Amino acid sequence: MKQLSKDQKDLDEGLKIFDWSRRVSKFIGLWPLAPNNFIFFTTFSYFSVVMILEWMDFYYSLNDFDKILDNLTENLSFSQIYIRGIILKLQVNKLRQIIKVSMDGFNVNKFKNSSEIEIFLSFINKGKFFVKSIISFMAMTIITWYISPLTAPAPIADDNETIIYILPYRFHVVFEINDFKSYMLTYISYAPHSLIDCCSHASIECFLITLIYYLRGRLVILAGRINALNNKPKVEKYEINDIIAEHSRLLKFGETIISIYNTSLMVYMMSVTVLLCVIGYKILINFMTGPNADLVQYLIYIFITYLIIGLFCIVSERLISECNKVSEAFWNCEWYNMPPNTIKDIMFCILRSQKPLALQIGKFSYFNNNTLTIVTKTAMGYLSVLRHFVIIE
Repeated sequence: MKQLSKDQKDLDEGLKIFDWSRRVSKFIGLWPLAPNNFIFFTTFSYFSVVMILEWMDFYYSLNDFDKILDNLTENLSFSQIYIRGIILKLQVNKLRQIIKVSMDGFNVNKFKNSSEIEIFLSFINKGKFFVKSIISFMAMTIITWYISPLTAPAPIADDNETIIYILPYRFHVVFEINDFKSYMLTYISYAPHSLIDCCSHASIECFLITLIYYLRGRLVILAGRINALNNKPKVEKYEINDIIAEHSRLLKFGETIISIYNTSLMVYMMSVTVLLCVIGYKILINFMTGPNADLVQYLIYIFITYLIIGLFCIVSERLISECNKVSEAFWNCEWYNMPPNTIKDIMFCILRSQKPLALQIGKFSYFNNNTLTIVTKTAMGYLSVLRHFVIIE
């Protein structure tokens, strides 16, 4: 009884991995277990207004190539977060179901022994580390971007008297900012966008990472249970049925996660590929004309982008590996000595495992070890075209 109590206490501690997603998603009304439509529509109405202003700034910048690129460094990032936030809202019912299933899995009765719990929690702790890291780095990026105008020297107009007031984002301002008071009021009015942007992006990624690490832990445990069948002199029918049912449940669970996120991940990859090209161009210009304050935030953003894409690649590859281990475990469990009906069930499981679970980019591609290389090559290909617009004085 003491051991059961300790195991359940450890699982309850592991369940806190959802607290991080809950905190950031509740702020924008997107926590699936308690969605708040009023908060969501309020925050995303504000988000919609600033996106309209962002695209207005893009329209008024069409006659200046440098201004277009300056706008796109923000516009593409904000647009993909805005679109993915709406996609997440549309998928909130599906997400609620699988989060409930995940939380129910943190019960000592779902495990055979303490060893399984230890294995499971090792994956949960890894997921918790990545969730904390993503939130921290995103917060750092947003804060750095927001305060960058305050940390740089105020530029002076050509008449050497008029101060140019620089705002944190390139939203089109429909009124004139001609004094410090109007500047600070406008500057402060942009602060909610920073928080909404950070919480939206963090919610999207944290849900995915949390659920994937839960799934990986369960798949490893399942493979261990299948391998353990070889050490038993007699395998009961109910044990095989339980394993097959668990395998089917986990595959359905994984396919639901993939279906929720495949469109969202496609939007993300399309935007960051172009964005890496644009930021690469801006960094190139910085080195040619002399570094400025923007260089730091560009480098931070590139680091965060590669961190997130790299994390997607890692968890997708590991998920494929766990699925393959389950398939190998089925193949090695001496199924040929079992009753004919059981053989058919296991053969079906082996066949189904030939299509492993992996994060999808839409319905066209998967995240794997080559994804980061492909994204970089594509972005650099776009950059080589943009280089022709560089004017060397």
